[in-house]
Amino acid sequence: MTPTKNEATLASLIDWFAEESDWARVAFKEAKDAGRTVIGVYCGFMPSELIRAAGAIPVSLCGNSAEAMLAAEVDLPRAFCPLIKSSYGLAITDTCPFFHFSDALIGETTCDGKKKMFELLKEYKPVHVMQLPFSGAAADEPALSWWLGEVKRVATFVEEVTGTTITDEALRATIRTTNEISDLLRQVASYFAEDDPPMTWTQMLIVQDLGCFVVETDEYAERLRELVFVLEAIAAERRAAPRTRGRRPRLTVTGTPMSPDTNKVMRIAEEAGADVVCHDGCSGVKMHDRRIDETGDPYEALARYTLGIPCACMSPNRGRTELLHRTVDTYRVEGVIDTVWQCCHTFNVESVEVGRYTRDVLGLPYLKLETDYSESDLGQLRTRIEAFVEQML
Repeated sequence: MTPTKNEATLASLIDWFAEESDWARVAFKEAKDAGRTVIGVYCGFMPSELIRAAGAIPVSLCGNSAEAMLAAEVDLPRAFCPLIKSSYGLAITDTCPFFHFSDALIGETTCDGKKKMFELLKEYKPVHVMQLPFSGAAADEPALSWWLGEVKRVATFVEEVTGTTITDEALRATIRTTNEISDLLRQVASYFAEDDPPMTWTQMLIVQDLGCFVVETDEYAERLRELVFVLEAIAAERRAAPRTRGRRPRLTVTGTPMSPDTNKVMRIAEEAGADVVCHDGCSGVKMHDRRIDETGDPYEALARYTLGIPCACMSPNRGRTELLHRTVDTYRVEGVIDTVWQCCHTFNVESVEVGRYTRDVLGLPYLKLETDYSESDLGQLRTRIEAFVEQML
């Protein structure tokens, strides 16, 4: 079917997000040449607003390269999380430009594997590790009190690295910027509730991924506004004249984070005839489904917001099933695929509860897939995913 003018515009916009991710290394080099400080981060538990409030640039250092894992296995076990091995391999081989440009690293104790990796990375860069409580609820006052102290402690580290004092005014400004971008991403994601979504989650991953690699946020926000405008135009066209196509089951992909380079499960599901209408992982709606409080103390607001992230490292992690329930209702999901990176024990064990909740409470079919970054299991994954989609036709 020939794409409409708006669909062609959407394709061009998605190409822009992908190309900007490819060219981000150039933007970061230019920023470094101009004297800017770059701080590498590994998780959303680190409030990047603190870094921008100090005039520095945060950048994500989570690895998505299968090739880098081989170098990591010189020091790390083979039976280890692929995300950690990739992150470490890119660092020690100096093949990640963002690690290369980073003046310091900030980690967090979300899992034992990452904690030990941060110990090794101290040989290469200054590292600060945030000690995360695992109560699993931002309303838990002892945990919140501890985490607020960690947020203030990492703020001091950022000030030492940058030589800049973080003011409340600057911090509130960065919180407003984060909320603005989160609002735009929620608007983009809202179009997956349409009967015939105007974009795919494979494309949405590209859009969200760029947000981890921007020097300045203004152009990213402006392009998100353009994307919302185009998606509304396509959705309006399809509401007025629905396309004739076969039934496509509506799926959510939950579990461990993924990137445009590691989303083989999502791609196979779409090729199998399903619409992935939600991804609730750290690389999905989980990171923009709420707003940071813009009133009161900004440090407490950031502590409450980040501690409320429903990560599998939390125990108990009631927020995970609550988020799953909300997204199933919002996007009218008909089946759940739970992806787990090999050797990610927290997500692997939590799959037991997620599977029970999906089947017994939500009444939906559930498929758990354990995989890694390689393509050696593509045939097996395709067979299982195709069978899962077929049962919903």
